[in-house]
Amino acid sequence: MILCVYALVDSPRPVQKVTGIAGERLRRIAVGGVVAIVGEVRRRPVASTRNLRKYAGIIESIAARVPAILPVRFGTTFPDLAELRSVLRSREAARQRLRAVRLRAQMTIRIVGSDPDDRRSRGQTPVMSRTGVRPRNKATQGTQYLRQRLTVLRTAREVPELAPIQTAIRGFVKDERVERHGGVITVHHLIPRARAERYRAAIERAAGQSGIRLAISGPFAPYAFADNW
Repeated sequence: MILCVYALVDSPRPVQKVTGIAGERLRRIAVGGVVAIVGEVRRRPVASTRNLRKYAGIIESIAARVPAILPVRFGTTFPDLAELRSVLRSREAARQRLRAVRLRAQMTIRIVGSDPDDRRSRGQTPVMSRTGVRPRNKATQGTQYLRQRLTVLRTAREVPELAPIQTAIRGFVKDERVERHGGVITVHHLIPRARAERYRAAIERAAGQSGIRLAISGPFAPYAFADNW
C-alpha cells in the first residue's frame, strides 16, 4: 500500500463522509501546522477522465469542510509515512500559502484574443546570431537581453483586455495568476469565499458595459495558487 495525498489543509477537523479515488477512507497527517489529507491505495491512480473528475469532486468536498486548502497535484504518492512527514517538514512555503488562501476561493476568467507571442517578438534583436558570432559589446547586448526578458515577463502578467473592469474587481482580488495558451488568456483570481457571487455580478456588469466577451467560472478550491503542490 502507498499513500495518495489529496490536499493540504490547516484544520485538524476530521474529514468525514469523504472517500478517495479508490473508495479508501481518508485520514489526516499533521506536521508542523500543515495537515495532509491522504488515503492508502494499492497503486498510483491512473489519470483517466473518470479519476480526474472524482479527484475534483474530492477536493471540492474537502474544501467545503476546512477554512484553507491547497489541492495537491493529481497522483501525488509516497511510499510510506516517514517520507511524507519529511517532505511536509521541509515545505515552509506550504504554511505560508495556507495562510494566504484561508477563507478564500478561486475564480477563473477566460478571454479569447490574439496570440501575444507575435507582438512580443517583433522588434527584438537577438543577443547572438545563428552564425554563432559573438557581439562585440557584451555589456550592451547583455543589458538589452535582460530588458527584453523583463518586458516579456511583465507583458505575460498584464492583461490589457481586462483594464476596463479592473476598477470593478479591485476590492475583491487578493492575488492573481495569468496563463496564456495561444489566443486564450486565463486569469485566476483569489477572492474571499463569501464574496464570490458579488465578484461574479461585478465582472458581468462591467464586462457588459465595456463590451468585453469573457467566461467566468468558480468558485473553486485555489488550484492555481497551490504553487508546488
